[in-house]
Amino acid sequence: MKAELQKFLSGLAKCANLTVEFPDNAPIRISGFNDGDEPFVLINADQPESELIFAILQKIGLVPVQNDNFWPEHFPWFLNRAYENEFAGEVAHKTRRTLRQMLPPERRADLWALYIYAQIPCDAQFVQFLKRHPEKKKFMPFVWYAILKTQVPDKFSTCIRILRSMFAAKFA
Repeated sequence: MKAELQKFLSGLAKCANLTVEFPDNAPIRISGFNDGDEPFVLINADQPESELIFAILQKIGLVPVQNDNFWPEHFPWFLNRAYENEFAGEVAHKTRRTLRQMLPPERRADLWALYIYAQIPCDAQFVQFLKRHPEKKKFMPFVWYAILKTQVPDKFSTCIRILRSMFAAKFA
């Protein structure tokens, strides 16, 4: 695995108060879990690189983190709002409850790992991983939606600020 990728994964793990060690010819060690059952996790380093990246990201995604920017656990606005219509409110409540039941921590960790994996600069490994695990492709619409939701407004607001500053200077 490349040194830049190891540094990125180590930094990501540090955000979750974990440490990742990449020893040569030995299993990758992730430590810092608060469970008490497992103070550390070992990941077999004999796997393809695409599998290693996902395994590390998934283990990081299993750690509950309070920072919403790191792992947002809230639902879309239309499920969280208070509805005056009783039927609409009940539908939103049942949808939230169903999503919580259908998305246990392991599946949320999978989604989070795919979300991060799609954004790091290792496209060949990501495509190779999806070829080896076609069952993960069903999550991709959610992943692309989350990427668009987080990336596009950021870029759009930057463009708006630039345009606003250009026109403000012109008309001032």
